[in-house]
Amino acid sequence: MALGITNTLKTNDFLITECVSEAQEESFPLQLLTAQEHFNLLHPRPAYGVTVFWEQHKPSGGWKTLRSDSLNLAEFLAAQQGQKDRYLTVNEFYRWRVTNQLKSLRACYVDIDGNVDIDKALQRLIEMELPEPSFVIYSGRGMHLYWLIKPVPAKALPVWQMVQNKLVEALIPIGADPAVKDCTRVLRLCGTINSKNGVQVTGKKLTGKRWTLHQLSDAVLGKRPEWVPSQKPRSAQVHSFSAKPNGRKKYGSIYQWWSLVHQDLMKIGDYYLPSGGIPEGHRDIWLFLTLLSLSWFVPAARVKSEMLKLARRYTPGLMNDVQRQMLPIIKRAEASMRGEKIVFNGKTVDPRYQFKRETLFEWIQEIIPAELQSELRAIIPASCGHSVERSGTKHVHHVTG
Repeated sequence: MALGITNTLKTNDFLITECVSEAQEESFPLQLLTAQEHFNLLHPRPAYGVTVFWEQHKPSGGWKTLRSDSLNLAEFLAAQQGQKDRYLTVNEFYRWRVTNQLKSLRACYVDIDGNVDIDKALQRLIEMELPEPSFVIYSGRGMHLYWLIKPVPAKALPVWQMVQNKLVEALIPIGADPAVKDCTRVLRLCGTINSKNGVQVTGKKLTGKRWTLHQLSDAVLGKRPEWVPSQKPRSAQVHSFSAKPNGRKKYGSIYQWWSLVHQDLMKIGDYYLPSGGIPEGHRDIWLFLTLLSLSWFVPAARVKSEMLKLARRYTPGLMNDVQRQMLPIIKRAEASMRGEKIVFNGKTVDPRYQFKRETLFEWIQEIIPAELQSELRAIIPASCGHSVERSGTKHVHHVTG
């Protein structure tokens, strides 16, 4: 690979049901004063990908990728001490900070504006029966709360996002920014200066714990039922979304399935990338479904910001009209974030589009490469196996709303 990454992340703590009940406390300074201390907490070795660094006021853009095993990392971070407006990604990526290049998840976080009263935040968490953060960073005009987790791969994003959403929502009454909860976020780096008021960014150890994602999701979302192997056929398992309204299972099915759909669509996109992107005549369908799948497990604001990046890279012929064409997805995702519902077939449901597997296949089958058929997990109907007939596409809209 271009980055020379040899480590393969196989951590599946978010699926393991026999984790120890308590997160492990780590040894690190009570006061966090340097960029190196902050970086080490979020991105301990080994490196599976890169973290993204941003120097806000640099004329050339100020973006740079870093690896925790780089020989000059310590020197680079030391040079940031006392400098203005430096930021770092919370999580790790293959090459750049977009959702489809997410490599590993490292922490959940909450960005609180205009409030530096950590005791008020901790009291609110106690009232909501939520765990205390591992550490806090005072950003100069607010604070960032971090819940450290052991690295987990990108496929855990739906679970991570649910935990992230719950933590942010709980702290909105004391200033949490409801729009800041995506996996690609950059936050201020400890030891640097907030140029808005000249205050140095510092930190403080709280619990010092590093959780497995399983532990943190149990603590935030409620303990999941004991896992029992399903006796249903695989196709039935994928579509079993009708769990009890108050059960965790409701959140562990449809969101994860849309994540698998997104992975399938990105595999198709990457296949065509060397030849100029998705073939003409299919670009609008591919982009529509890719953004739709993304809207099910990342915040609406992030879908909107990634729309042009995906279009520029995979569907260049749509650049002039992409915002208008994709507006319905954005509007429905925003409505979902506001808690709105719609009535479909007499049932109250989420306003986001919901496609059947057969419809996804029907829309996209003409551009599914034969080489990828065995790798696609959510788009190929069970009745088709891995044999795809390239028949004409019937655009039947099996959607809600």
